[in-house]
Amino acid sequence: MVLTIARRPCECWRVVPGSWEPRRPAWWASTTGSHEKRRVFSGRKTRSELRGCINDVNNTQKVLVEQYGFNVDDILMINEDQAKENWPTKQRILEGMDWLYKGAKPGDLLVFHYSGHGSQYNGDKKTMPSDVICPLDCIDGPWPSTVITDSEIHQKLYDPLPKGCKAVCLFDCCHSATVANLTETMVVKEGPLTAKKKEMMVKRLQAQKDSVECQVRFYNEVNSGKLDVKKKSKAELYQLFEKHSFPKKTGQISNGGVDDGSGYSYLLNTKLAAFCTGSVDKVSAILVEKEQALKQVQSMKVGDGAKIYIGNLEQDLEDSYEKNNSRAVTTDREIRIRYLPQPDMDIEDDERSVKPVDRGLLGALKSEKYKDHQLWVFSGCQDDQTSADAHVEGIYQGAFTWALLKALKGDTWTADYRTLMVQLKGNLEEGRYKQVPALSTTHELYLDFSFCGKLKDSSFVIEG
Repeated sequence: MVLTIARRPCECWRVVPGSWEPRRPAWWASTTGSHEKRRVFSGRKTRSELRGCINDVNNTQKVLVEQYGFNVDDILMINEDQAKENWPTKQRILEGMDWLYKGAKPGDLLVFHYSGHGSQYNGDKKTMPSDVICPLDCIDGPWPSTVITDSEIHQKLYDPLPKGCKAVCLFDCCHSATVANLTETMVVKEGPLTAKKKEMMVKRLQAQKDSVECQVRFYNEVNSGKLDVKKKSKAELYQLFEKHSFPKKTGQISNGGVDDGSGYSYLLNTKLAAFCTGSVDKVSAILVEKEQALKQVQSMKVGDGAKIYIGNLEQDLEDSYEKNNSRAVTTDREIRIRYLPQPDMDIEDDERSVKPVDRGLLGALKSEKYKDHQLWVFSGCQDDQTSADAHVEGIYQGAFTWALLKALKGDTWTADYRTLMVQLKGNLEEGRYKQVPALSTTHELYLDFSFCGKLKDSSFVIEG
């Protein structure tokens, strides 16, 4: 687990699954002058060891110092590389949160970055879970007293935020979309079209169209008598198919047929019913659909097509009541999941759902108390998803943290939050990561601010 808390930039710790291993401590960062920047990192090792936590911390620290004016001397780290009193236990992490806000004043920027294990806690299987992050001592200690729940996070990081003070929080962990309990959430369900993505889509659709087109031609030529397949040996049929320029295909054959190695088994195994007028018409209709789909994709411009949700995600999830537990995706890459299962609970239970209304803080967030809270809370994935700890660009790191920093760099560190989320999701898709990140805040207007900065307008910057 790694935690960062900072003024101007403040990052918090993160928890990692696996064998408990030390992680770098939390960092505090502050700049000289009237406005402070502070940050904290906290890290740990677990029996479900994650390998990218420390790299996340180091990479984010480098960005905050070099791009956003943080002072390394004001960065506090909490992890097992430190003296034992600075290990990322629940108590030490909560103390780090208190430290972040101590003396905070208007104009300060606070950054909290948690990178590590996330989970969900059920009081019993009949109730819906709360999102939690997992300190070092939660492995052997009872839940929920050794984990940090979303309500505790809210009370520590959001309630005490002074007016005029900005806070940016990052949670690179599993089941984290509504860990903030805030009222406005932006989710980029699907990233924009990239050149690589368009090329892959065109290639796939072209192959599908060619395959269906081959079927239609085969049926029509047989039915019309142009392709006479009657009383022919296999060798004669092979020559006939070659003469009529039918492509050879190998591999699995539909309709339960067997590939004889000739490349034409897919034609030889065609059932008689396929040549009926009704069947040919159905396949012809599919061909038209494939042609239209291919034309549509070919006409799309790079950058188009992002699918974006903005609204009260937690409330919408509660209303829909349709959460399904994510399953790990099998790939040929080494990817670990930043999820730590609750002890004595069935991690394969498909009945997980969202938090009930009376366990959230939605009502309170609509009050005047939170009207001026300038909060931005990034989550690595949705409440029913897991976040990847993977080997990216030659090193182990969190997929979310990697995608975020890459997006910031791509826009020369000045992206507004809306743009940043779209680019972030695009980076995850490019890396073949299925997780869908979220960004929560207290007012939709705050999505137009630049990262760690001020409200951006078309021609000028408005003081935040």
